[in-house]
Amino acid sequence: MTQEQNPQQQQQVREAADLAAHFDVTVEQARELPFAEGQTLIWGEAFKLDSWLILMQPSDNPQQPEPFFGNVDGQGWAFLFTDPMHAQVFARNNQLMTPGGQVLIAKMQVDPMINWLQEIEKSGLYGVRFNEGEQGWFSPISNLRDMQEYVEQRRS
Repeated sequence: MTQEQNPQQQQQVREAADLAAHFDVTVEQARELPFAEGQTLIWGEAFKLDSWLILMQPSDNPQQPEPFFGNVDGQGWAFLFTDPMHAQVFARNNQLMTPGGQVLIAKMQVDPMINWLQEIEKSGLYGVRFNEGEQGWFSPISNLRDMQEYVEQRRS
């Protein structure tokens, strides 16, 4: 690693940690509000992001990792993340790493991500779970566009 890369990498780690902390605080704030207001707060912050992250599950072909979808209560879910920190913790806690210990994360802009999820929904995927864990939240895929429009209208 060169001297130039080290500060840049440190800056990326700081930014990821700040974003993770921001979402943890936002979820805590939302818990203090009436449900509808809390959901508006959380989703408002999620839709402000340029992109969302999805874990990639290592496959037999290292060049072709696959998105990680899980099953919760008999429903298929996409596990999405606002930041690399939340994704790393979930991946490590659920052994979703390469044999070398690497966590694979794909980044997709929000609108294309929603379009992609809506296509997969036709095959039976039910919903999305953001930052799965104590600070997480979720929604059926069918609600994402309506929530996005609602949040955007509230911002105007």
